Amino acid sequence: MTVGIHQPHYFPWMGYFDKMAKSDTFILLDDVQLEKGSYMYRNRIINAQGKVVYLTISGDKHGFLERSYREIESTNDAQWLAKHEAELKRAYQESPYFNQVWPLLEDLFHTEEKTICAYCIRSILRLKELLEIPTKILLQSELPGEVTGRKNDLVLGLCKLVGADAYLSGNGARKYTDENSFSEAGIKLSYQQFTPPVYPQLHTEEFVPGLSLLDMLFNCGVKAVREYFRKA
Repeated sequence: MTVGIHQPHYFPWMGYFDKMAKSDTFILLDDVQLEKGSYMYRNRIINAQGKVVYLTISGDKHGFLERSYREIESTNDAQWLAKHEAELKRAYQESPYFNQVWPLLEDLFHTEEKTICAYCIRSILRLKELLEIPTKILLQSELPGEVTGRKNDLVLGLCKLVGADAYLSGNGARKYTDENSFSEAGIKLSYQQFTPPVYPQLHTEEFVPGLSLLDMLFNCGVKAVREYFRKA
């Protein structure tokens, strides 16, 4: 069983779902610390003026180092949800697949949650559903056992806990991964190989990589994006 592990992100980019699609089980790290400036509460789109902008979840981040990510409450929910809805409509209403994609997402902007993490998780699960990715999703906080430590120790402990025999790591983790520890545990370690495809984008002549997957969905349609991940 190949396991992938990642913090929940808000409407993640393509590489996030590529890693998920290549895993049998994907663990969402909801019981770790929030990383300031990360995609754990925001993501990027191209707006109607052709500028890259962030959609950011409003939240009470005071004392975030002393609290678990899943405990950090969102704030002003109705206001920022309405803002995100309006921003997405302005940015993509002229895109080729807006009328196909928007009805599949619209309810998310009219239903409130209590935490930043909950909003991120539901955005992930909705896109996973649209892409028909069959990977099993587990929440760190709901696993039947506690794993302590950080970075390499945390990841290795979670892999052992769920019975993984293979772990698919992101390339950014190379700097802290103790490859020998995985080998000694009988877990095959591999690193994600992902080259994002270039596709037509609205409001820009030069391709902008690394945006939320929403950008590809609105510009290419659900079917085309599904086919891409089926070939992953």
